[in-house]
Amino acid sequence: MTPTAEALRRQALRQARTRALAGRVRAAQRETPSSSFLICTCGSDRYGLPLAQVAQVLGQRPITPVPGAPAAVLGAIARSGRVLSVLALARALGRDGTAVPEAGHLVILRGTPVALAVDRVDGVLAVAGADPEGGISREELVDPAAAGLSGETVSGYAPARAGTGQESSRESGFVVVDLPRLLRRYLS
Repeated sequence: MTPTAEALRRQALRQARTRALAGRVRAAQRETPSSSFLICTCGSDRYGLPLAQVAQVLGQRPITPVPGAPAAVLGAIARSGRVLSVLALARALGRDGTAVPEAGHLVILRGTPVALAVDRVDGVLAVAGADPEGGISREELVDPAAAGLSGETVSGYAPARAGTGQESSRESGFVVVDLPRLLRRYLS
């Protein structure tokens, strides 16, 4: 049976729409800055998590404690049929004085059964010139030791830049967290 002219016209229209949608996706990917960070606050500290490694942000919810777990492990939650360990980000980074909020956020990480508990998620900040894996170019980072930070679990400190709209203290610089290094000690 040969296709009718109407069927051929519909097929050509579907193919044209598919090409147009694919072109829009490619154009959006070209316009996206090379790296973005989810900016989180724990106490008075601001942390940047590579957005490519973040799956979802949730409001705080009940956490089931895990007996005998390290101090940074708050417990576990069930989400979408999976059990996720909940790690207090500030405690995992050695900031013991930071209290864990009852009304904060949970940041679920991509590709790992971990959620990070933070006081607040401030938003997403795009950093021009950063590599896609979440690192910022060496020229833009302050050495962790020079900023008074341990270099073990952070990539560096991204200071606020003049002219970027980061005028308020809430919009100041942030510590870039190296998530694979941070999680290594809890997932091994």
